[in-house]
Amino acid sequence: MDIKLLRSFALVAELEHIGQAAEKLHISASPLSRQIQQLEDELGVALFHREKKRLYLSAEGKQFLTEVKALLLHHDRLNGLGKSLKNGQSGRLDIGYVEAAIHSLLLPESLARLNCSSKVDIQLHALRSQAQIDALANHALDLALVYNEPEEDDCFAFQSVLVEPVVLAMPIEQAIRDPKPEQLHMKRWIADKQSLNTAVSNRLLEVCEVSGFTPDIRLEVSGPLAALSCVEAGLGFTFIQRSLARLASSSVIVVEVPWLALYVNLYAVWRRNEAKPLVSRLLTALREHVPS
Repeated sequence: MDIKLLRSFALVAELEHIGQAAEKLHISASPLSRQIQQLEDELGVALFHREKKRLYLSAEGKQFLTEVKALLLHHDRLNGLGKSLKNGQSGRLDIGYVEAAIHSLLLPESLARLNCSSKVDIQLHALRSQAQIDALANHALDLALVYNEPEEDDCFAFQSVLVEPVVLAMPIEQAIRDPKPEQLHMKRWIADKQSLNTAVSNRLLEVCEVSGFTPDIRLEVSGPLAALSCVEAGLGFTFIQRSLARLASSSVIVVEVPWLALYVNLYAVWRRNEAKPLVSRLLTALREHVPS
């Protein structure tokens, strides 16, 4: 049943006049009258009572009009939904992330820049880098934010979205004004558990060794916020990404160490054939993010 024919019927039913309806539809009265007759023939019922030039809905016509109005409303809603999906204003977005994407404010601020309507359902999934890549391959994620540059793969595209230096956090009572590598040999260190991210832990130890010292790790914790809390309690020194310095209390001294060539690197990874406009919009927001 043609949607245009149903719209014509609804307008004629509203105006109860073929001529007035035809004028609004920018057609002549005769073709419109034939359309209404065609619809009645197709249904096998009389939708209107005809009296001279006026039309009045029959009982069947009134019942049919109720259903037609509901159908036209739903049709318009579907059209609007289609345009929203095309413009990235509705739908669902599943994003994987490592914690540095949150601590740096990269992901929260980029999502805020999307300015999504309430019709967009955004789901965030905290996963290790490899687990995100696996989920991306299985279409369980739309975009991944990972520490490691993925291997060359025809299925994925990727781009660096964050390079942030690592800084030194020290208890205020043990703070060193201008710390040199040799001054850090005798200090107690707090570090993320190596099992949480072996590649990052190994990279940290390698860079420290190249710089001239090896951290004496006395305490392993889960996550940089836990490490920062332990520094605040005077339990040792730690390295954190620079953006976390904003969370340090007055009992913690945070300094940059130019001789330490250590950075937090984050990569956005997505499927090459990804067609969701929301993904494209988020990638733009990630690229435009300015670190705090």
